[in-house]
Amino acid sequence: MPPPAGLRHGSPQMTSHATASPSQIVSRRTAIVTGAASGLGRALCERLARDGFLIAICDIDLTGAAETLRSVEAAGGSGRVEPLNVADPAAWEALRERLEHDWPHLDLLVNNAGVAVSGDVGRCSLDDWRWIVDTNLWGVIHGCHVCVDWLKRNPRGSHVINTSSLAAIGSFPGMAAYNVTKAAVVSFSETLHSELGRHGVGVTVLCPSFFPTALIDNGRFASPAERRIARGEFTRTKLTAEAVADAAIRAVARKQLYVILPAKARVIWWIKRLSPSLFFRVIALEVNRRLNAR
Repeated sequence: MPPPAGLRHGSPQMTSHATASPSQIVSRRTAIVTGAASGLGRALCERLARDGFLIAICDIDLTGAAETLRSVEAAGGSGRVEPLNVADPAAWEALRERLEHDWPHLDLLVNNAGVAVSGDVGRCSLDDWRWIVDTNLWGVIHGCHVCVDWLKRNPRGSHVINTSSLAAIGSFPGMAAYNVTKAAVVSFSETLHSELGRHGVGVTVLCPSFFPTALIDNGRFASPAERRIARGEFTRTKLTAEAVADAAIRAVARKQLYVILPAKARVIWWIKRLSPSLFFRVIALEVNRRLNAR
């Protein structure tokens, strides 16, 4: 179902064909998912739909979000498309006001929206730094700042999922802007985990390796070679968005803080913890080898 003509921020939003009754809304779990128009966001919405969630499908790409809504309905769930620029705190406040009017509680907040930037420090433009920080970091901060007290009030408990990346651990060369934002999301999630546990709010941070998403198409790369290297990693991987989504929802049930995928990524995490200097030498050599080969 395409978005209605003239859809504006703050206007009535598109909902599923099967509108839930007030009694159904009280009994069913609710979720906000950002970056839900494609990739992991869509996979998470589809996974939550199979579990019976009511889902706010949030994105600036309303066409893609509408496609996600159709997928949610095909999976037996229901939802509503909500336009949201995660970098805009006023948009978050307006989203919460709309949802609180219809939902008595919030069970799950998924801060998934993200963008990608490459380029060595000094080559990556400051505009690109600001763009990625606004989305990848401020988007997560805004979401939690606006919604955390709503999550705390849920008598049956609630949860936050923040999407980071293996880049937060690997600190790969040529990706400083991306690495910094994702590492900050890990630290932010760890802090939330400590603060919110006593309020019955769980926190999970996702740190997956490469898997197919729209990041390559929509990202800003300093050179064609860097875009080709990233695309090659996305092509070779066996990890899927659906596998990451399944792992994320399992982690919610377990109140698990870290989700690091696949198994190779967990090996990388442990090597870095045991021998950071050796780890960074190996990473730098490998990245330089790939750049020279290209």
